[in-house]
Amino acid sequence: MRQNGIENMEATATISKKDLLSFVQDFQAVLWRVEIPRSRIEILNDIIIEGLGEYTHLFVKNAAFRESLLEPKEKKRVDIFFENMKEYNAATTVFRVPGKSGEFIWLKLCGTRSSCDPDYYHGCLVDVTDTATQAVAAMEEKDGHVASDIAEKYASAKPHAAVELSQGDHEYNIDIADALNETYARLQAQESCDALLFSDVHIRKNMVTVYFSGKPFEMEKQGESYLYAGTVAQDIVRYELDYLIVDDTMDSIKPIDWALFVPQGIRSYYAKPYYVRGVLRSVLVICSKRKSMYTNRHVDSYNEILEPFMQTVRDWRRQTKASS
Repeated sequence: MRQNGIENMEATATISKKDLLSFVQDFQAVLWRVEIPRSRIEILNDIIIEGLGEYTHLFVKNAAFRESLLEPKEKKRVDIFFENMKEYNAATTVFRVPGKSGEFIWLKLCGTRSSCDPDYYHGCLVDVTDTATQAVAAMEEKDGHVASDIAEKYASAKPHAAVELSQGDHEYNIDIADALNETYARLQAQESCDALLFSDVHIRKNMVTVYFSGKPFEMEKQGESYLYAGTVAQDIVRYELDYLIVDDTMDSIKPIDWALFVPQGIRSYYAKPYYVRGVLRSVLVICSKRKSMYTNRHVDSYNEILEPFMQTVRDWRRQTKASS
């Protein structure tokens, strides 16, 4: 049988596992895969892009770091790529970032859903500066000019995941922070737990207000508010999760992990959602400074400790509504 004048032959080579691993390691691109429901990224080889240096892997993982490097037009293209990724759509984009030496470099992101495991999305980050330079030179030779619309690089990184919002001046009989501290103390008695977070979720307001308990967050402001987009709560709703376990925040692509958990040394966590009339209203997050501390088999063991706190939350909300 022939197709387009060419014999239809087996197109896939058969190579050994050792050769395949060697190919992955040697391939001149950063190869990665994301477990979409858990927003967990794995870097599959050790390739470093010269222009990014030690920040190569951080560029793939941390949205706030990427944003610090990208001018608005470039950021839009990259954001579209990652939105496509979250929807499991195949995507490709080319964009510019300032390199470590100050010159602009061209990068290419491409990815597609895994044909082996549909929860995973495979991708790569490639330096295509040489190709882009050749293309510009060809345009210059043809048209006699080169477009000069490259903007100045951003000077500093300013993560935008956290947005402070006013909380009002109401006082309540129930102090939710005190109630959280009591629950945290009970968790410490039974589990290796370094912190406990309570997220008060307001999806329609695009807001999640967070209360903390535990030494890693002792300097954090109680009742700090964050945009709902990019939070643990949004991932739980988007992927209809019964709960979310993150084995290592350093392998996460969620902006909230890099804005809230990584700076405080939190490496793994278990997040449990609570609903009111089918709408997500609360998330409790049990945190550890060690990796891989939570497993699917043990998640139900926390219910007995967490449920009394959630009853307090229900009472607290009723008082809040009555006082407003």
